[in-house]
Amino acid sequence: MGTDIWFYVEKKHYRREYQWTNGSLVEIPKSEKELKDTARWVSEDHWKVNPNYHLYPEERAAQLVQINPYQFYSGVRNYDLFGILSNTRNDRNLKFIDAPRGLPADLSPELLQVALESKDDFYDHSWLLLEELMQFKWDERFYCDAFMEYREVKQVCSDFIYETIPKLSVLGEPQDVRVIFWFG
Repeated sequence: MGTDIWFYVEKKHYRREYQWTNGSLVEIPKSEKELKDTARWVSEDHWKVNPNYHLYPEERAAQLVQINPYQFYSGVRNYDLFGILSNTRNDRNLKFIDAPRGLPADLSPELLQVALESKDDFYDHSWLLLEELMQFKWDERFYCDAFMEYREVKQVCSDFIYETIPKLSVLGEPQDVRVIFWFG
């Protein structure tokens, strides 16, 4: 039995306020602290109501399901990538960004519902900022015992590097976009 990834994306939104001044709408200036204190993480995934939530309440299914779970990440089972993201299934001892961090305390309401779904086989919940993904040195090489040769991380994680990261980059500033993921 293999390991799959559940992959979600959130963006930090800042509360801005405006007022009419001399016939035009002008933003009310706020300090960085005020902006950060009122910021909220919002899911960038698209959702629909899960019919199983109402039909089979005993299963404790999430009320929402993603419309397109592959919107940002293709869902390919890539243990090298899993190892890099959170040291999960890291059989090749690749350098990794961080150990599993658990779910963030300020998780968006949609993801909180999905994360609380009763699934005993989910593990290694974690999150990373786009900034961390962009700063990781993807040009490392490693020895692959199975094929007895050196391989490049850039090659084995090319879908993630050249498709997922650019999709995330258009959402906003690297410190304002994060991925939430877990395995099962």
